[in-house]
Amino acid sequence: MTQVVKAVDLALQTLSGAKPFVVRLKVSALSHLMSHNVSSLQTTFDLASRGTVAEGATLEVLTVPVGAFCRSCGNCSEVDRIDANCAACGSSDIELATVPDVVVQEVVVME
Repeated sequence: MTQVVKAVDLALQTLSGAKPFVVRLKVSALSHLMSHNVSSLQTTFDLASRGTVAEGATLEVLTVPVGAFCRSCGNCSEVDRIDANCAACGSSDIELATVPDVVVQEVVVME
């Protein structure tokens, strides 16, 4: 969460006096963060943002599925579990796309 707070801080450097109201994150469905509930993530964000410009902002999390390619049948699909099988043929021989775990999608500010 420290990296998220730093990203918010960086994004708001050019907006004098802007206070973030909502921080929207895109999080990979396969990220370790998805093993936690939103309330735990908010608490972690609150602790990491204490004393920064991001303090007091609400965290919103959008889960993003990950692209997968089946080596057996060539099917391309999206998965939301690390142990997913191919939706077309059922094979477990799938290659997962490399995507960032967390992306700050949007910072909504109060004026």
